[in-house]
Amino acid sequence: MQSQDTIIFVDLKISDRLQDMLDSSSATAKQFFNENNPEYLRVMRIDYDEYIGKATESGTSLENLSNMLMNLKTLLRMICPKFSVPEDAIKILAVAVSKTTNFQNHEASREQGYSL
Repeated sequence: MQSQDTIIFVDLKISDRLQDMLDSSSATAKQFFNENNPEYLRVMRIDYDEYIGKATESGTSLENLSNMLMNLKTLLRMICPKFSVPEDAIKILAVAVSKTTNFQNHEASREQGYSL
């Protein structure tokens, strides 16, 4: 049995409109994604939906969550300048992931989700 960790994921559900904009974004947008570096964006499948966001270890500070929120919005504006992020669309999820599995595009189970 694989052991699991819980991460905190500050994210936005990828809508069809956002997916279209991400698909049509320039190749330079790929520089904003890195599965092994928390400074970059990640895409994660949770239940049946895909989310784009930033991850950190559980127990992070409120200041760090606030910085992640601002950074997520800034990066999305850079990648998809015509997409506006509704304030109530940003979520903070506690997500269980396997220690041995990279969670970029990983199937994860949501433990709890909170809206900002």
